[in-house]
Amino acid sequence: MAEISLERAQESIVDRQQELKALDETKSGVKGLVDSGLHRRTKVGEACEKWGINHGIPLATTDEMINGLRRFHEQDDEAKKEIYSRDYSKKVYYNSNIDLYKAEATSWRDTLCCVMAPRHPLPQELPAVCRDIVIEYSSKMMKLGQTLLELMSEALGLNRSYLEDIGCGEGMLVKCHYYPPCPEPDLTLGSSSHTDTGFCTVVLQDEIGGLQILYQNQWLDVNPVCGALVVNLADMMQASPP
Repeated sequence: MAEISLERAQESIVDRQQELKALDETKSGVKGLVDSGLHRRTKVGEACEKWGINHGIPLATTDEMINGLRRFHEQDDEAKKEIYSRDYSKKVYYNSNIDLYKAEATSWRDTLCCVMAPRHPLPQELPAVCRDIVIEYSSKMMKLGQTLLELMSEALGLNRSYLEDIGCGEGMLVKCHYYPPCPEPDLTLGSSSHTDTGFCTVVLQDEIGGLQILYQNQWLDVNPVCGALVVNLADMMQASPP
């Protein structure tokens, strides 16, 4: 019996790897599965970020950022396939699940990634349907990040420029997640429970909701507020020297 169970488990692993490879090779992400008429799929956890702030970024900018990224993800698959890649040395790429071949379960999420600092991509490297707003939003977000680092430095009893001086504000990665309707939402979620790498994460939500934080061993909903941002202190910030 043990040998039969092991054999079946190995076959299951091989089948899943083949399914993941087939998904990856479509270059259409999980939205492509929905568009193709899929009626079943997989599982996972829930998202984890932190606290809200007053940020000073115009509502018109945050709204257009959400709309621009929706335009990107909902455009024809052929346009998106041009930048679909798992080469993470690129400044701009799009794919479904960065850990597709490593995670135990596949998240129901497609992502456009743009490395905007310290060396930003050429404008023509960004998708035309959201190029202008990604550049505008990133510029404003970089300034907000500098302000946050100054406030955090002061809260730690340090010189206002301390975190900026040690390089905490040099880089910026803009991740634009898209969670298409799922045929079986009880089997999967958009993101597994996690902590964020880097120094801090600033999250802009749309009106759909679904974001949660783990507070005192309880998962709490972070309901979306129009124009609001959520700030999460990430792993490297918590490990920074006093």
